[in-house]
Amino acid sequence: MSEQSVTYKDLRFHSPAEQKRKQRPKHTRIIETSEQEITYSDLKFHTPSKQQRQQRPTTAERKDSPPSSPWLLSMILGLLCLALLVTAGVLGAKFLQASLQVRRQKEELIEKQAILKNFTQLEETLKNCTQQRDVLQANNTELSKAVKREGDKCSSCPEGWIQYRGTCYHFTHERSSWQKSREYCSSQGSRLLRIENKEELGFIKSHASFHWIGLSRTAIGHGWVWQDDTAHPTDFFPVKIQEPGEKCALFKAGEAFSHNCTGQYRYICEKRATRQKTTELAQGR
Repeated sequence: MSEQSVTYKDLRFHSPAEQKRKQRPKHTRIIETSEQEITYSDLKFHTPSKQQRQQRPTTAERKDSPPSSPWLLSMILGLLCLALLVTAGVLGAKFLQASLQVRRQKEELIEKQAILKNFTQLEETLKNCTQQRDVLQANNTELSKAVKREGDKCSSCPEGWIQYRGTCYHFTHERSSWQKSREYCSSQGSRLLRIENKEELGFIKSHASFHWIGLSRTAIGHGWVWQDDTAHPTDFFPVKIQEPGEKCALFKAGEAFSHNCTGQYRYICEKRATRQKTTELAQGR
């Protein structure tokens, strides 16, 4: 039904005459009304304007739709927007943190790869250096042997002396005291044995047995010295004391023992081997 305005006006009706009521048929139901004056209002319909229809909500809308509040709707929308912004911020922070962590792990992986590469190169360099060292040591050993062989060829020792690495050794069969042994070695242009290294010690062990060597001490409790007054290192090989008053060293079975200097024992003299050219030049003169 279209919206229209209604205008009411009064209408007046009077009761009909008695005669007219008698003339109606009997079968007709007559509704009698009291003789009253009935008033009706005139109805006028007006079409409202479009603006009035928009401003005046229909009855159905007023009954079905709850009253709306713009500020409440705005507040709800604002809260939703705030929640979305907070969520977006949290997700953005998580993403940034994850990105930084991935980047840091990638940098650490690159550094580890670089370190591993350098370590591999160092291992390879060390391996090459070790191989070169072994080659040089082998060449040095061969060169030392060659020099020794050539030196032995170019040098000589007196008859009855044994040459070892450019040194001549004389293991006597005569027996004498420590002092007499020292004097005899001096007369031969040599000295009583002085052991200077482990190689020489090994060589002497294979030949000496109960021989005087150039090691002595001046008094009880004093250190042992060689013939040239050089102190003997005790960590090289010790001198085992047999009697407190013994001052001279006797070499036997690869060890040194104190002994009475007047004892009669064999002895060992040593001197440098002479060059053949020097000997030949001396003979030519």
